[in-house]
Amino acid sequence: MTNFLNQFLLVIQSSSVDNTYKMAWARAIVELSINRTDPRIYLEEIAKVMLRNYWNQTIFFDLIQGSNPSKPPKFIKEVKYLINSFYVIQGTQIPKRFELVEHLLDINYKKLVSILKRDVSWRFLNLGNEKAELYFYEQEADFILLENIQVLAQNSSLLFDSINFRWTQILEQFNTSPRVAKKVKSMDLGESIRRKSLKPFRPYLDVISSKKICFLCGNPIPKDQVSIDHVIPWSFMYSDDLWNLVYAHKGCNSQKLNVIPSQLDIERLNSRNEKLLKQLKQTELANKKHTHELELAINQNYVEKFWISAK
Repeated sequence: MTNFLNQFLLVIQSSSVDNTYKMAWARAIVELSINRTDPRIYLEEIAKVMLRNYWNQTIFFDLIQGSNPSKPPKFIKEVKYLINSFYVIQGTQIPKRFELVEHLLDINYKKLVSILKRDVSWRFLNLGNEKAELYFYEQEADFILLENIQVLAQNSSLLFDSINFRWTQILEQFNTSPRVAKKVKSMDLGESIRRKSLKPFRPYLDVISSKKICFLCGNPIPKDQVSIDHVIPWSFMYSDDLWNLVYAHKGCNSQKLNVIPSQLDIERLNSRNEKLLKQLKQTELANKKHTHELELAINQNYVEKFWISAK
């Protein structure tokens, strides 16, 4: 392993936990080194990759990227502004990956580059009292000069794992949501953030909800309006669990968005879960995986624990 690679890994492992800028910058550099021979990497290229990764983490999971939630890093403020603008254009708050909507966005890359010039471009090289010699960057320049760019490309898998691990560690300082590592890995190109079909849960929910009563409004649901809702938002949980799923009108479900449920809703969900488990144990679904998971959730008080974390 070259001294250059050792230094790059050391910078990743010893980076500050004030925010995730260094991880986003490092990941962008490694991504841009693949299939590339030109040692110059322009800051606008880096800004685009950072924007994509921050967009996907934010629009799907709303992960906090800095130590002060009320004052997010400037780059993140721009990401959130673009997401809100996209919601206005789209007319709904359905999250979509950056790669699919980039052409719809009015992106001020000049502003994003100016943020990178002021901060992470030169701070990334700080290694305690020393300066890592990973690339050459002249203050206010539009590019970095990375003579060992092929070393990054050849070791990209190792570096992605190291960056993702450190990024996860930093995010866990600011976020209480579960599966942070899985959410970070979803940045990988080709990694799916699609929600799975919830139809397999219907036989379980039908045990006590055969008449399809909406959990959110309490009214019967017509056949063409039936949907399954995550009481604690999917964006927080990033999983489908029987203990967190209920029937709801499609309209009620879409209007709810990512709102954290009230204490009354949590109490109703706990009551529903106890009734559901009791009745499932009297059916052929008693020994199925989802029934066992429901029982574990009740015994471990998952509803209350995850609801408090989400708040």
